[in-house]
Amino acid sequence: MLATLAMKKVLHVGYFEVEEKFVFCTEERYVIDPEETVNLVDENTIGICAILGTTYTGEYEDVKKVNDLLVERGIDCPIHVDAASGGFVAPFVCPELVWDFRLEKVISINVSGHKYGLVYPGVGWIVWRAAEYLPKELVFNINYLGADQASFTLNFSKGASQVIGQYYQMIRLGKRGYRSIMCNLTRTADYLALSLQKLGFIIMSQGNGKGLPLVAFRLNPEHNHHYDEFAVAHQLRERGWVVPAYTMAPHSNELKLMRVVVREDFSRSRCDILICDIQLAIKCLNDMDQKRLEEFET
Repeated sequence: MLATLAMKKVLHVGYFEVEEKFVFCTEERYVIDPEETVNLVDENTIGICAILGTTYTGEYEDVKKVNDLLVERGIDCPIHVDAASGGFVAPFVCPELVWDFRLEKVISINVSGHKYGLVYPGVGWIVWRAAEYLPKELVFNINYLGADQASFTLNFSKGASQVIGQYYQMIRLGKRGYRSIMCNLTRTADYLALSLQKLGFIIMSQGNGKGLPLVAFRLNPEHNHHYDEFAVAHQLRERGWVVPAYTMAPHSNELKLMRVVVREDFSRSRCDILICDIQLAIKCLNDMDQKRLEEFET
């Protein structure tokens, strides 16, 4: 199984007896390389998982290129698209992007309603290309509720409030409403990225709808700061902002970065306040000497 890091925990703990293979990021590339991915496929590979909106930088992985390479080489290997975040963004912001069932090797797609589906936490969706691609061994059939009923879920008994909430949002907003919201989030993310770039940060995420409406950024090493991204995040937390700082994926030379996820309630005016607070945080850190900075971080 060519898996994403998001699936590593599920595979590792033993729910499935599956050996995972990873296409690691590099210092310059933060998504899978399609050529390297397909080269890892052998006669025992049961599938490839590509991400539409990675956790680290929000970038869309090139599902079409992976599909085309499999077709070109005559390899019979299915693709699952983890569109947990991008599934409710890409179709509205970048409809020309081909990543879904228009590709013959894509057989399943999952998406989280509680991310950009605009529903409170606890709901996710998975769609198969056809019923034949869902193994019957994974489906439970029951009849004690009065009729035969098929169930495929990790949690058998669960409230339906999130499902109702998702249904309400789809009916209320429709395609036009989701398109309007997602395009507005993308414009806000682009505005924030441009503003941070002017402050001297390196932008690691993709703009103009080529990725999720988020901004991943890091300090410019050429500026020789005596503090890191974690210190900036700590400063922002004192000002009421939770902007996570973290290290990049394995094999990325331990790059540090920060990330702002733009959601529906993150308006342009609120974005301006964040930019102002980042400026103040940088000024405060620049004014600190090394000893005081070490005391501050502890």
